[in-house]
Parts: sequence; C-alpha cells; structure tokens
Amino acid sequence: MFLLMVLAIMVFAQETVTKVKTDRRTESNLVTLFETLPDHIEVFITSDSTYIIEAAYPNKKLVKKMTAAEYRGLIVRKPSKIVTLESAQVSYLVGQTFLGLSLYSWGVPVTFGMEDKNGATIGLSTPLIYTSTCYLLTKDRRISSGAAYGSFLGGIEGAVHGGLLFKSERGVFPMSLAENILDFTLGQNMGFTPGMYQRKFNHCTYGYYHYFILRTLFGDWDNWDSADDFIQLGTILSLGEGYTSLFLSRNSEDLTFGDALFELRASALGAEALPLILATIDLHRDEESDERIYAALSLLGHGVGYLWGNKLSRDYDLPGAAGVMVWLLPYLAHATTGGLAVLADNEGVLNSYPAIYITTDILITYVSYKAFAKKSIDVGKADIPNFNMSINPMCFVLKDKNKNFSNMPFLTFSYNF
Repeated sequence: MFLLMVLAIMVFAQETVTKVKTDRRTESNLVTLFETLPDHIEVFITSDSTYIIEAAYPNKKLVKKMTAAEYRGLIVRKPSKIVTLESAQVSYLVGQTFLGLSLYSWGVPVTFGMEDKNGATIGLSTPLIYTSTCYLLTKDRRISSGAAYGSFLGGIEGAVHGGLLFKSERGVFPMSLAENILDFTLGQNMGFTPGMYQRKFNHCTYGYYHYFILRTLFGDWDNWDSADDFIQLGTILSLGEGYTSLFLSRNSEDLTFGDALFELRASALGAEALPLILATIDLHRDEESDERIYAALSLLGHGVGYLWGNKLSRDYDLPGAAGVMVWLLPYLAHATTGGLAVLADNEGVLNSYPAIYITTDILITYVSYKAFAKKSIDVGKADIPNFNMSINPMCFVLKDKNKNFSNMPFLTFSYNF
C-alpha cells in the first residue's frame, strides 16, 4: 500500500516541461553554448524554472541546463552574429526559378536591347542559367526562410520599381535583381523573418496609395502630365516606406507571416469603409460628393485600420495559412451576397450594396480572425511562471542508516520575479 501511495504521489508530482518559443536572435546566443553549430535547437522550461537547451546534430543530441537568471542574462545580449539553423534552400530556389521564368526570361534581353533572334535565345536560356547559378552559390549554405521569402518579394517589388522609376522596361531586370540580392543579404545577416518582409511589401503598396491620396487632396489631376510625376514620386515613396518599415520591424520577432497579411487586410478594410458608406449615401440621393472628401475619408479609415491591425499583431499570432484564409473567406461570402443582390433586382438593394459589402466584409473578417488567431507569446519573458510548487516523495524512501529521512524537503515553493 505504501509503495502504491508513493507511486501515485510521484505521478501527481511529475515535473512538467513546456516548450519555449525562440527567435533567431535568441538562437544565435544559445548556440554559443555549444562548440559546433547544431542542425536545430529547442528550449524547454520545467516547473521549477530550469531551462533545458537541446541542440540536435545528425547523430546525437547535446543538452545544457540553465537557471532562469542565466537564461535571461544570455538572451538579452546582442548576438555577435546572426546564425541560421534552418535550411530553406528549396523554398529559395523555387522563388528564384519563378522569377527566372516570369521576369528575367524577357527582362535580360530587353535590358540589353536584344529583341532579335539572339535575344530570344538568351531569354529562353536565362531561367536555367539563373536557377543553376543560384543553386551553385547556395548549395553549401543554410538559408533562412526570411531570406528566401524576402529575396522573392524583393525581385517582384524591384521589377515594379525599376519599370516605373525609369519609365522603361529596361529598368525591370537590374532593379529587380538589385532588390532581390539586397533583401537576401539582409535576411541572412540581420535575421529578418518572412513576416517582416511581408510588412515591407505592405508598405511598398502603401507608398503608391499614400501618394495618390495626398495628390488628390492637395494636387491637381486635371493635368495629364502629372501622371509621370505620380509614377516616379510614388515609386520613390514606395521604396522609402518599404525599407523604413523593414528597419523599424527589425525587433518584431513575434510578427508572423499571417500577422503581416492581416495588417494589409485591416488597412485595406479601413481605406474602403468610409468611402463605401459615402458612396451608398450618394447613390440614394443621386448626387456625387467631391473626390477630396472620398480621399480624406479613405486616408482616415486607412490610418485606423493600420493601427488596429498592428495592435492585433502585437497581441495575437496568426499562422500563415490562416492569414491567407482571412483574405479568402470574406470574398467567398461576397460572391454569394453579390449574386443575391443581382437576383433581387431591386434598386434600393443595389444602391445600398456598397454599405452591405463593407459591413459583411468587416464582420466576416473579424469572425475569421478570431477563429484562427492565438494569444501572442512574449519571447523575452519565455513563459516563466511566477509561482511554483514541487513535491518530492522520495524523501520518504531515501533514508540514512540511522533511519532518518533524507535532508531533501517533501514540499517546496518558489516565486520568480
């Protein structure tokens, strides 16, 4: 009976172990505990706030234990070098192959003015040559997922920036390649994540939007020559906002790819909301409000949506696939809503549809987000429990020869602060 009671107490008092969320900066500090770079590293915390760092190698696993104070002291340091423990080479090559097939196959000959038969030959061979070069340059390197995704987006953004900034197709390839390489290098050396690069893409888009809205508010679109200014100045603003956002997001390790996607969604909803409500009012009264009013309302809503999206990104984590679903689900619903409005064939319903559209859009987006988002975990705090209790039933079993119980206490309490 005594042994059964001891076993029951041991099961009840079994030490709980929780996995701790880490980022590249934390991992860059933790790998200094080991002589060689592991394949990957994981951190766990026990109920008594002991940290267990597991470094996995091809044929072995090394384990280090640290106290809470030692762990905190290590992770708050600025790493001497950002290390990459993942291997996203395949993802990187897929992105670069897509760029080679879609942009560089025609961008290379156009850049050099080769639009004849020789140019066609070069264009057809460019994807294979480019992808093979990327493979040879990276075959012995560990590539982070941030660098892989950032270089892919950089290639797309650079193509748009180059074509519009230089107002020529000849600017597409060199600008695309420049941003491609730059974002790859930053992702490898600075620890930028896919979420940070998605936020950069968001701000590259915002740059054109901001210039268009400000030009509508304070400029004059009647002069068609201003279209050239819009193309170049908007591109400069897009470039500036994109890389400024990347710099300001450098410490946002908890920003997921899904979070950044939702930020774009939230700001777009805000930019649409008030103008669509005003459009509904205009349709019912059969009048058209000044375009500057629409622009001002759009900018106001965009600001509110942007701040709302960023706040939710800090408080919650949205997985990447869930971020895509948050974009898709509302439009699936709108396809049905729009079809019903057409079937109703009622002027009042059609005139009210802009307001119906944005109302259902916001509602379904909110419901979708709440269904997929999880409460954010603060990496710096590392899930350290403040209050701990542990039971040691072995003190009844481990006795010395004088039949005295072990010096180990049966029940212990601790409080971390």
